Amino acid sequence: MGAIEAFTEAFSLLLRNKRLYLLTLIMALIMAPIAAYFVPNDLGNLPIFNGTYIQNNTSGVIIEEHGATVGDETALILELLKGLAIYGLIAIVLSSIFEYAVTKGLMAESEEELPLGRLVLEGIKHFPGVIVVNVVYTLVVLVFIGIPFIPVAVGLMTLPAGAVLILLGLLLLIFTAAFAVGLSSLAIPAYVKNGSIGGAFEGFGLAFRNVLSSVGFGLLLGIGVFAISLVSSPIAFIVHYTVPEAMAPYVSALLQAPFEALMSLFIWAGGVAFYRELKKKEELEKIDEELAELGIEI
Repeated sequence: MGAIEAFTEAFSLLLRNKRLYLLTLIMALIMAPIAAYFVPNDLGNLPIFNGTYIQNNTSGVIIEEHGATVGDETALILELLKGLAIYGLIAIVLSSIFEYAVTKGLMAESEEELPLGRLVLEGIKHFPGVIVVNVVYTLVVLVFIGIPFIPVAVGLMTLPAGAVLILLGLLLLIFTAAFAVGLSSLAIPAYVKNGSIGGAFEGFGLAFRNVLSSVGFGLLLGIGVFAISLVSSPIAFIVHYTVPEAMAPYVSALLQAPFEALMSLFIWAGGVAFYRELKKKEELEKIDEELAELGIEI
């Protein structure tokens, strides 16, 4: 099955291109303090989420136990959203630059390794295209992910008989989510290989012509990402209890950066391996068809 071969090849590709880990590590180290600054480490500790706001029954105005008004709550929410928006914009630009650079390095066909600096410059040159491609793929993915919620919603409205629909909806959700992961992994490799935004949508054809392979690869890639997350997740817990509160988010983010870098490299290597596997499979099928037309059987 193409999914298994691609998943195995992803590890080989990663090991053959260990130097590219430096690029993903640079990206992770840049993003770590930015994320710690703009994204709250624990939303549950914010007043708007931890239940410190109470209802004044006489005036109908929401106030905080220590005197903050609903205006303070709104200002806090707006400040939080502003920080998340700034972080999101920086993250999208940086990740797009490095995703193109690393994918370009992984897909280099010549024996001579491309200099890391040149790869970064290529990433800066093409990051707008990466953003456009990822946005389109994301919109398609959202449509797919939304489909399973239809039987779930119908099932909830027709309980207890609708329990079967809920179960089917959940199974369909797993299937579509795995397919979406496999589909998304093809986006940037197709973009890099074909050299144009239009060429990036070759990934749609590859995925839909190989649905089961895409689902299988998506599941395997998800398992791999989950395994890396399990290794890094205890870091935040340990830091929370050993580092002063003001510094904990920064220390935790920096300590987790190497794992975040490994995860990014693994995901992007997986996408390149899966793209190559599907292309090779279709080329072999085309050759078989041509031989069959000539009356030659292998």
